[in-house]
Amino acid sequence: MPAQILALLQDLKDRLGLTMLFFTHDRRVAAQICYRIAVMQKGIIVEQGPTAEVFAAPRHAYTGTLLDSIPVRGWTPPEVGGLAPSA
Repeated sequence: MPAQILALLQDLKDRLGLTMLFFTHDRRVAAQICYRIAVMQKGIIVEQGPTAEVFAAPRHAYTGTLLDSIPVRGWTPPEVGGLAPSA
């Protein structure tokens, strides 16, 4: 997803206090714009919580598998507490 679109979504969240339901297969995008995340496997939510916490310490094996599949070059997961909901 182009960086300009992600920046626009973040700006709208910040300026207007919007809440969005955002579906993506791209874990990097989710980490960048989502305060909370839900991980689905075969249409069932297997884990949910603050994005930084889920990325830092996944509790479900499927979540760990997804996170392990992210190419590591030039990317680090969000820090716990590093993301905050829009005001």
